[in-house]
Amino acid sequence: QVWEQKQERLKQIHADIKRFNEESRRLKDQQRERERLEDERVLEHQRQKAEREAALEAEQERLRLEKEKELARLRATQQRAQDWQAERDALRAKRNQEVADREWRRRELEKARKKAELEQQLRRDRLEQVAQKEQYLAMQVEQDRQEFQRVLRAHQEQLEREELEREQRELRRRAHAEDLRRQMQELRQQRQRQ
Repeated sequence: QVWEQKQERLKQIHADIKRFNEESRRLKDQQRERERLEDERVLEHQRQKAEREAALEAEQERLRLEKEKELARLRATQQRAQDWQAERDALRAKRNQEVADREWRRRELEKARKKAELEQQLRRDRLEQVAQKEQYLAMQVEQDRQEFQRVLRAHQEQLEREELEREQRELRRRAHAEDLRRQMQELRQQRQRQ
């Protein structure tokens, strides 16, 4: 019966180990699903943002082209209607516009560079958060494993103590029975002598 109880305890321990492993796998699957959904949300947000920015840039380009066309028309009218001084003024206006356009393009390039740096930093932050989460989960799993091993060792030590006590009781019982047999043998011999 003691052996059967011991086997039953071992079966229970194996079942606990299997349940612990299944729970760990389930938690990891849930974590991966949450991260996938979060990545999809971030990508969708970035896509929508890029579409809005592309539309804004297209509108700005259209306005710029219209502005350039209007300026060209005005310059043509001035060139036809005015004298050499008017032509100089138109040429100066053109140069000023080119400077403004270069400055506008420079600002746009600077904004694009800052945007790319910000997106890169966001990606790095996201990767760092994912790594920290994975490290935390790994530490938690290791702590749980160590606690389980400690409980398992304590349980095994208890079983070994119980087995040792049983063996000691058996040895005492046998010694006592042997002592009784010896006393009865001596009593029979004494009666025979008498």
